[in-house]
Amino acid sequence: MAEILITGAAGAIGTAVAPLLRDAGHRLRLLDLAPPSGATPDDDVRIASATDDAAMQDAARGTDLVLHLASFASERSWRDIVDVNVESTRVALDAARDAGAAVLLASSVHAAGFVPSDAAGDGMPRTRPDTYYGFSKVAAEALGDLYADRFGMRIVSARIMTFGDRPPTARSRSTWLSPADFARLVEAALTAPFGNSVVWGVSANSRRTVDLEPGRAIGYEPQDDAEAHVVELAAELGLASPDDIPPVGSDPLGGVFTDHPLGTPGP
Repeated sequence: MAEILITGAAGAIGTAVAPLLRDAGHRLRLLDLAPPSGATPDDDVRIASATDDAAMQDAARGTDLVLHLASFASERSWRDIVDVNVESTRVALDAARDAGAAVLLASSVHAAGFVPSDAAGDGMPRTRPDTYYGFSKVAAEALGDLYADRFGMRIVSARIMTFGDRPPTARSRSTWLSPADFARLVEAALTAPFGNSVVWGVSANSRRTVDLEPGRAIGYEPQDDAEAHVVELAAELGLASPDDIPPVGSDPLGGVFTDHPLGTPGP
């Protein structure tokens, strides 16, 4: 049983993963600007900004893991990205360092958004961000390297792909990450080796184009496969059969983010 601080706990990922971690026996501290809708009386809820040094120091004290999800989840202005996404990562790492806690940083596929899907290859491709948002996740990974090397911390930077209860698009047949597998990744981060381990946040999809081995090296063994949902997916896409779902081919990992105007909210 671990004490886990979740920043951005009122967001989609925090809301979905909190009950799974709670059911696994972990104690949760939930931090966000708004009360998390799924909080229970057993949770320690903190209403604060993840960029508030004092609030984060207090929230992280006595924890085993800081799960840092707080950030804008898509493109924003340069100033917003720096002030929220980059700054909150620095604050979270400082708080975790002082608490002696491990860290799971929510990086993103958009840190490597311009990498062609069919060229992702083995291991982790170099960073090729597709937006200011993607850049903020490159910055998070770099801060993870800095803090791991300088302070001897245990950090996992997870390049989260398409998170949700089931794959919503043709592309997500290869990029889907289920809530249950994300919970498995969080638990793996508790015992990850010292250093900054950059891994893919993806389920065990038969059609995935990225490598599971970096995650397996830290004990992450995803169990879910988007193929369990392809019949429903094909119907939602108006296709007669799962065989008609188009493959991702050489499309960039970042999908529509690679065409989205820099600094404009969305997509």
